[in-house]
Amino acid sequence: MPFIAEETIQRVAEANDIVEIVGSYFPLKRAGTTFKALCPFHREKSPSFTVNPQRQTFHCFGCGMGGSVFRFVMEYEHLDFASAVRRLAQRVGIPIQEEAASPGHEKRHELRKRLLALHVEAARWFHTSLLQSPTAQHARDYLKSRGITGEIAKSWQIGFAPDSWDDLIIMLQGKGFSNEEIKQSGLTSTKDDDRSDSRSYARFRDRVMFPIRNDYGEVIAFSGRVLDPEAKTAKYVNSPETPLFTKGRVLYGLDKSKRALIESKTAIVCEGQLDLISAFESGVENVIAPQGTAFTADQGRVLQRFVETVTLCFDSDRAGQEAVTRSLPALLQNGLEVRVALLPEGEDPDSLIRSQGAAAFREVVDSAKNFFDHALEVLSQKGMLNDPAGKSSAARRLGPHVSLIKDGVLRESTANRICARLGITEAAFAPHLQSSPQRGPSPEESEDRPEPEIIRMAEGIRQLCRLAILHPEVKQWLASQETPPPTELGLGGIVLSHILQSPLALQEPASRIAFVSGLPAAEEHTIMGLDLDRPPESPLPIAKNLWVGLAATALLETRDAAVLQLGQPGVSSEERQRIQHLTAKYSKMILDLKSGFNET
Repeated sequence: MPFIAEETIQRVAEANDIVEIVGSYFPLKRAGTTFKALCPFHREKSPSFTVNPQRQTFHCFGCGMGGSVFRFVMEYEHLDFASAVRRLAQRVGIPIQEEAASPGHEKRHELRKRLLALHVEAARWFHTSLLQSPTAQHARDYLKSRGITGEIAKSWQIGFAPDSWDDLIIMLQGKGFSNEEIKQSGLTSTKDDDRSDSRSYARFRDRVMFPIRNDYGEVIAFSGRVLDPEAKTAKYVNSPETPLFTKGRVLYGLDKSKRALIESKTAIVCEGQLDLISAFESGVENVIAPQGTAFTADQGRVLQRFVETVTLCFDSDRAGQEAVTRSLPALLQNGLEVRVALLPEGEDPDSLIRSQGAAAFREVVDSAKNFFDHALEVLSQKGMLNDPAGKSSAARRLGPHVSLIKDGVLRESTANRICARLGITEAAFAPHLQSSPQRGPSPEESEDRPEPEIIRMAEGIRQLCRLAILHPEVKQWLASQETPPPTELGLGGIVLSHILQSPLALQEPASRIAFVSGLPAAEEHTIMGLDLDRPPESPLPIAKNLWVGLAATALLETRDAAVLQLGQPGVSSEERQRIQHLTAKYSKMILDLKSGFNET
């Protein structure tokens, strides 16, 4: 992917106030000159998450997470740096200027742009076919029978794929897309994928089409529902995985329901697109749907950014209940409470809303039980809690799931509740808590997010980094020093080297944010953790003194290591002469360094 120009990054940083950005995700409370809130990156009871408007940074004193506005959006939205910059640039209407990258990155970036444009054209064509094509009448009748009006169809850009092998391909070719691009989009298939000369045909035929969008609103794939009830084919067909689409990372409807999820702190999970659309359009907007019948770990991580509780609203049949169980690990491991809504037999969210209204669906959702209470009730109804063998089986089933609960207090209270319901002791239940290969942390383990890596550096290097950021004259002087290179001063020297190489005016907060946002996370956390609020007087003499001391120490260590080699057995006279020459060279460099400093 091309690099975004530093000037553009700086403009985006200047235009996006971090207090406004963070405050758009969750409420901040003023505390003197800063703002505080409960940290979104780890569980805590008292606020340790601080936003500093002067420095335009955030920092959590609990888990150590911190950085610029770009880092916040990256961590909170699970985006890469370029995507975070684009999102913030779009917010303030700044056009993105990009610099050329490597040919490989450029090629992947161009393919992504082309595939996104292709999906825009395909979605528009499918939608127009639904609204205008005479051959789509049965699709319009079907949607009408499911309560989908023309306005709803337009809002969700629902479409229709005609029963044609190549109409879509001909349309896309006419729009200038190559056969390779059409193939990479996943909208076509071939009878023999191993043959380069095999003929492509449309993957979706005679199906109602639902565009699948990422949470940024871009169409990245499609899901097609068959219309012929007698057809000997899958009821739903999704796009295959492509450079745009990874099935296990996408949640259908998230682009529309994000705000409702944040406000309610609860996600209602439906199985299919029509269930979700019906709920959303009836006013129940905090809904999402996985691309399949069970959650993946990636989808769980995405949800954890927005909500604390997930209510599974799957069908009440055996397949639906199995999907509930398969979804548990991904949700529990991400610290989410899981509840199960029991739909009336034979109903799904869509049919319930159409027959009894949104209030009936809300009532079902509001009465959803915690998964473990639900599971115990189901087991009780099956008579499995009436004898020791059944209780043992129940403990074996539930124990591994309990072990996945991240919160220690919640895990222990859940285990105690199960023990009371089964009539067994905690000691008897304990072995089942340790039986899962995917078990969560024990009560003794930290429940907080691991502290972000901070580069450990000598205090002298730390002060030089600080002075080089705050004072251009210090940065200029240090950059002119050739012996030794900063990179020979350990990991801290690498950080200092990056500071000295930056052409930006790092004393300016916006420039500093643009600079650190392009660094690895560990370097960003390290730099943003420096004390940059109180610049010292006479910074250049202080910097020179520090540099000479560090440089001399580094040269002495290099010289002493060379001297040690002279004492090694088997050193040839030629090698001995070379080492002696090096030690003399390093001794002179040390003297020159100190005398040069004294002259200044």
